[in-house]
Amino acid sequence: MKIKLDLRPQSYAETVSKGIDFPRIFAAILVLSFLVVSLASFSYGFYLFRDLTKQRLALQHKIETLQLQNIKLGKELKRLQEKETNYRSALDLIEKELPSLEFLASLEKALPESVWLEKVSISKGKVNLSGKAFTENDVVDFGRALLEAPIIRSVGFPVTNRVEKEGQSVVSFALSVELGEFKDIKNSPQKKEVASR
Repeated sequence: MKIKLDLRPQSYAETVSKGIDFPRIFAAILVLSFLVVSLASFSYGFYLFRDLTKQRLALQHKIETLQLQNIKLGKELKRLQEKETNYRSALDLIEKELPSLEFLASLEKALPESVWLEKVSISKGKVNLSGKAFTENDVVDFGRALLEAPIIRSVGFPVTNRVEKEGQSVVSFALSVELGEFKDIKNSPQKKEVASR
């Protein structure tokens, strides 16, 4: 009968007798890999969460700023619309009334002492005049003087009639005048002719 005795020290014998435990090493590697991947995923997720939170806050701040700007722009737009309405009303008034006022100023300059008016009828773009004069030439001179005004586009041929007034022979006349527009006041007077009826 053979007996084998191991005379080596006990610690050396245990070390030699133990082999490499591959399943345990593989399991440890798997656990470590899982922990590393989990930690990396958690870190990346936390980074994304922080980044998205910052972006959300920035967008929220931007939205609030845009809403405030929208309110300010709405108020400014309303103010400008009211201003535009006022300007349009003023322009309409000028376009309607200024030619008439300009005509009355021109009429005062053009009216000679030998001519006096009895009736002035002003409508849009047209004026009808009637009055008396000493001679027909006074009426023609009056019409020519009216033509020099920039607001007057044309002067119709006068209709005259000799009548007796207080024992004196005078000329009764009717005259039609066509007015220009507001822009015509600024333009230099162009060549005008006495229009025949």
